[in-house]
Amino acid sequence: MIDLFLYLILGTFSGILAGLFGIGGGIVVIPALFYIFSSMGIAETILSHMVLGTSLGVIIFSSIASTLSHHNKNGVKWKLIKVLAPTICVGSALGGITAGALSSLTLQVLIALFLIISSLQMIFEFPPPKKNPKTNILGPIVVGGGIGWLSGIFGIGGGIFSVSYFYHRGLLMKEAIGSSAACGIPIALAGTIAYMLVGSGEKNLPDLAFGFVYLPAACLVGLASAFTAPYGVKIAHRMKPRKLRIAFSFIVIIMGLNLLLR
Repeated sequence: MIDLFLYLILGTFSGILAGLFGIGGGIVVIPALFYIFSSMGIAETILSHMVLGTSLGVIIFSSIASTLSHHNKNGVKWKLIKVLAPTICVGSALGGITAGALSSLTLQVLIALFLIISSLQMIFEFPPPKKNPKTNILGPIVVGGGIGWLSGIFGIGGGIFSVSYFYHRGLLMKEAIGSSAACGIPIALAGTIAYMLVGSGEKNLPDLAFGFVYLPAACLVGLASAFTAPYGVKIAHRMKPRKLRIAFSFIVIIMGLNLLLR
């Protein structure tokens, strides 16, 4: 009963963050699931994988809800998403597979430093974002694969990477967040499937787990986040662009510091 209450509270907050910043909510879901799953007695050998796989399952719900809300406010650049989506799916699936076999301490530190540096870059706008960037296919394809792969490894929706990318391509901050939310859908779908498949042969799985995805948590947190994500979108579209950009940057800095200290 306590777990049910915690799942609903967690989903409420993660949904607001997903809508507000386009980050899928993984920034709060992952630390909370570590605590909840540890208290459930899930084996240490699979704890991280269960947390990351379940987090991606949650993000399926929150990303769909926030994307629809941003779309209704003309905040999603679908032409760019169509280019990114295929390589995002491939990258996310590979990230889930990689996470099953990788000790990611070095990569974790590098990603944390990247997050902190890119956030400071957004705060001070150096270099300034391009107002009319040249469109080419190769760049977005490579970036999409990288975003998907890193997101699959860390069990997140990719917003901490894609919002910065979209903003520096010249999108308005609200468009960058909305487009990032849309990217979270293929990331979460492909990553969740990969974690399910990679963990399917694990012997220490809890009841109601499908591979490395714990279905009760994924569904309950996900449904609660889908309900509250539109409220986060409303807040995002009412905030001034500079305040929104700085708020997002500080959230990502916290995420980076969390990775460094984990």
